[in-house]
Amino acid sequence: MTDSQASPNAFTFGIRRLVLVDSAGFCYVEIPVNNHGLILGPGNLGKSSLLNSLRLFLLPENNFKNSRKKFAFRNASAGSFYTNEESYQHYFPSQFSFLIVEAENPAGVHCQILYRDSASQLSYGRAFVPVNYDQLRPLFWNGDDEDGIGQAVPELSFSRLSDALKKRSKDTRFVSDPAKLRTMLYNSELMNADAVRYSVLPLGESDERRVQSLRTLILLLFEMKADDQAMANAVASIIEADKKFADDAFDFNIDEFLNRHEQLKEQQAQLNRIEKERPRFDKLNGDYQKYLTLLRSQHDFAAFREGLSDALQDIARQRRTAVDAYTEHNDILKQVVQTLKKLEQDSSSLTGEIRAADRNLKRAEQDQKNGDLLTAQYGDMTLQEIGDILQEDREGKQSHLNALKSAAQAEIRLAQLDKNRQELERRLAGLADRESKQQWQLQNQLDEAVAAPLRALDPRLMMASPGQTLDGDSKAAITAFARLFVPASAGFDWFDMEYPGQSARQEDFSELRRRLQGELNGLEKERAELVDTADKEQDRPRLIERTEKEVRAIEKEQDTLARYPGAATTLRDATEEKAAAEEALAKLQEQSRLEQEKFDAVQQKAANARAEKDRIEEREKELAQLSRSVGTVEHRFQHLKTLQSEQPLAIDQISATAFEELQKQLDDMEELRRSILDHLRQFVYQGVYEDTDGELQKDSPAASVIRDTFKNLADLFAGLTERWQVHHEQIEIHNETVASYRQALTSNHEFISRFEAQLNRELEGVQINDLVEIRVDIHTDPKFRNLVEEATNIDPYGNQLQSDAFYDRLRVFVADFFGEQGGSKRLTMDKVITGISYRTRKENATGLDKKGQSTSTTALINLELVYRLLNRVLYPGIRLSFPLVLDELASVDVSQMPSLLERLRKQGFNLFSAATHSASAEVIYLIGRHLEVGQMRTSRPYSPQRTLVFWGGAEGFTGGEHLSHWADHTQNSLLELADE
Repeated sequence: MTDSQASPNAFTFGIRRLVLVDSAGFCYVEIPVNNHGLILGPGNLGKSSLLNSLRLFLLPENNFKNSRKKFAFRNASAGSFYTNEESYQHYFPSQFSFLIVEAENPAGVHCQILYRDSASQLSYGRAFVPVNYDQLRPLFWNGDDEDGIGQAVPELSFSRLSDALKKRSKDTRFVSDPAKLRTMLYNSELMNADAVRYSVLPLGESDERRVQSLRTLILLLFEMKADDQAMANAVASIIEADKKFADDAFDFNIDEFLNRHEQLKEQQAQLNRIEKERPRFDKLNGDYQKYLTLLRSQHDFAAFREGLSDALQDIARQRRTAVDAYTEHNDILKQVVQTLKKLEQDSSSLTGEIRAADRNLKRAEQDQKNGDLLTAQYGDMTLQEIGDILQEDREGKQSHLNALKSAAQAEIRLAQLDKNRQELERRLAGLADRESKQQWQLQNQLDEAVAAPLRALDPRLMMASPGQTLDGDSKAAITAFARLFVPASAGFDWFDMEYPGQSARQEDFSELRRRLQGELNGLEKERAELVDTADKEQDRPRLIERTEKEVRAIEKEQDTLARYPGAATTLRDATEEKAAAEEALAKLQEQSRLEQEKFDAVQQKAANARAEKDRIEEREKELAQLSRSVGTVEHRFQHLKTLQSEQPLAIDQISATAFEELQKQLDDMEELRRSILDHLRQFVYQGVYEDTDGELQKDSPAASVIRDTFKNLADLFAGLTERWQVHHEQIEIHNETVASYRQALTSNHEFISRFEAQLNRELEGVQINDLVEIRVDIHTDPKFRNLVEEATNIDPYGNQLQSDAFYDRLRVFVADFFGEQGGSKRLTMDKVITGISYRTRKENATGLDKKGQSTSTTALINLELVYRLLNRVLYPGIRLSFPLVLDELASVDVSQMPSLLERLRKQGFNLFSAATHSASAEVIYLIGRHLEVGQMRTSRPYSPQRTLVFWGGAEGFTGGEHLSHWADHTQNSLLELADE
């Protein structure tokens, strides 16, 4: 990038136009940015959002995740940053949201289009097309309406847009990959039109350091009032990018450095610990050789155990023969005993059956007698009818009893008696009617084949009378229904239900009339009794007691009636059961006599077999006791369980004496084993040997663990001299690293000083406002400077570790420099450079002043610094034409505006600032162009929430003498204030 003295043929890279569609609060806004301009409009309209959207085009991103770090969209009113979601929804609120820039470079004019990407959350895509925006406008906005404001394109969508862009040019590209975007946006192959076609900021070098520096500077271009820390980060980034090789980057991993020292220090301590334990190893070696000699006793023990096993098998065979003989006789004896017990149990059971049959006979005879007496009182009535009458009598008596006990119940009962009396009188009248129609009862009109199944269902069905002869249809319907019942042995089947057959009978109307009249008389008697009792309280207890007895008597009759149907069956069954049980009992008594004789003979044979079995079992117990002793030894020495012997000891050589001698040898071996384990565990405790799996800490480690551990220790002590030699070599290598870090600290400290001097040389002659001299001071952390001085005082050569004092001072530095923050302790350039400050001198002043300047002056100085930092990053010899956002325009002295605008133009920046209508006319005049973005609204927007429209150009002053309109003249009459 060059100033205005650059050749007119210099390669120019610039942004010409910015367009937002249904974005940032606007329906459609199109503003030129290739000259100075001022955006005017009411407050909180979204003016700043217009120009801040340029960050999205200049940075190679594809989503709004971690947007604070990527884009730094600041909420000025809240003093904070917008969240990821807020930023995304602001610029891409709908599917119609598109952001476009028209840019130029040596390859020509192109447009870059951003669109909402639904493939993933918070993401956006990017399209590049090598045409000017005038050719693309009809795709986004229809300006051919009668008032000239324009309206939304109804068919706008990404799919239609992508098809249209591909038709415009075969060089259209759709790119989302950040790596590919970096290549396209920052390409500097000026002689290759295809490569540089979509470049906006060509880098001098395309490595990641340059890209990161450019990121920092782009964000600074949009915030010239940034604090000194932001400027410090930018300077740190540029310093690192300025280094010749990427490997020269300042990245001192102090954690790794200190950890390596601790490793070497621990290695040295470990070697010393090993050397100290050599006498213990010599003692261990002697015990281990004796231990190997006594290991033979384990195989002798296995041979003894196998011989004992053979002896036990032999005696077991003898025992099985004796046991089989005894078991055979004993089993027979048990069978006889069981047979006798079974016969006794069966006899007892039969005796009980006989007694139970007698009880059932007596109870059944009494039930039948009582039932006969009860049913005789009711003539030909069925048991169901008798039961209904008894239930009705019981309920009546109970109600009468309740009425005697309670006046309220008495009133209820009297009312019920009146109702019942009326019902009985109705039933008497109905009975007379039925008697007159008796000749037409259904059982007198239907065949028995039809009447029988219906009578089985309910006898009353056949006693019903229609009062006349059945017509043909009715008779046919009844007959059809009766045929659905299938005759069975005891009655009729209705599908899966059984109904027993019922005999036909005639109703005794005189008996029914007598009974109903009797019930009516009973009601009258009960009514009279209740009425009389109300006046004679002395009779009430007697009547209550009488009525309670009557209730109990009815309940007893109900119980008798319930038992009556099964009495005859029970009587017959009980008689048959008693006879069968007496016959079976006689047979059992004869069988018991024969079994007792058999028992006496078998019992004597079983006694003889038991005596032989006991003799053999006693011998087996002796061998079993010796086997338990072997098991005790195996429990003490678990590894002996799996040890096998090739030749078992002969049975005649197995004795308690032989076992005692063998056990003594095993005890001596175990004592040596414990001594060896103690030594081995001491080696672990002293840190000489690492028991990784914890095998040595078990109660009884395997022999293989002891063997392997001893071998490893032997190898360890044998190779100790060689390990010392390797350790000294590693110390020499680490000390060489100390020297390289010392050199890195010193060289980077000097690099910062040289960079500061270069910046100040470039600032010579620069004047801003009333400042005639400006100097930059790059501040480094004083603790870093102290560390550099410390590093110069060490001698990093030799095969001995540096003193602990050096590393202690380094740890103190880490604690002071990094504080309590977590993570890696990496000393990098951005942590070393803590800030940027300026020293300035006004005209006629004798010295430089460190006093801070106003915000606007600081912003202008920042701009000068950013301009020079950009020169270091961008490709040499190019010219920029980029918009520059300056929010503090109102605080700039009006008299300094012409020189500021001229300086910016020389540097390749087009000043853009946002202001309300209260901005002074002089400032608007000096800038020369202004854009009224808050005055027009469309009636046909993309979304009802966003209706503001601006397009067609800017207004401005030329020559300071007359007004000149660069805007579309069809809109001049529309510039009226809109309600906000």
